[in-house]
Amino acid sequence: MNNLKNKRFVGFQKREIHTIMELYSKKISIGEWKDYSISYDKECAIFSIHRSIKQGSSFQIKKIKKKNTYVLTYQNTTLAVSSSLLSIIDHLKKPVLRIIK
Repeated sequence: MNNLKNKRFVGFQKREIHTIMELYSKKISIGEWKDYSISYDKECAIFSIHRSIKQGSSFQIKKIKKKNTYVLTYQNTTLAVSSSLLSIIDHLKKPVLRIIK
């Protein structure tokens, strides 16, 4: 237990979580996203967005403290890197295009 007190984990601030959850609530209401998870370690905090409960995360918003940047990934492919969370959120606001047969 004492080891946890000595470690400094990177985390999202309250306003950052609020910004992410505002978009998340819109996407979940239209059925595009299903679940989320948050993980922390010494170098970054990760907000993972899941389209299906059975599959792994689709999108991840990584907050990298050392570089003061946010990274948006989709299935382990980097989509955007920015020093602004709002810029990353703008990428996620774009509608998902689907093929209709």
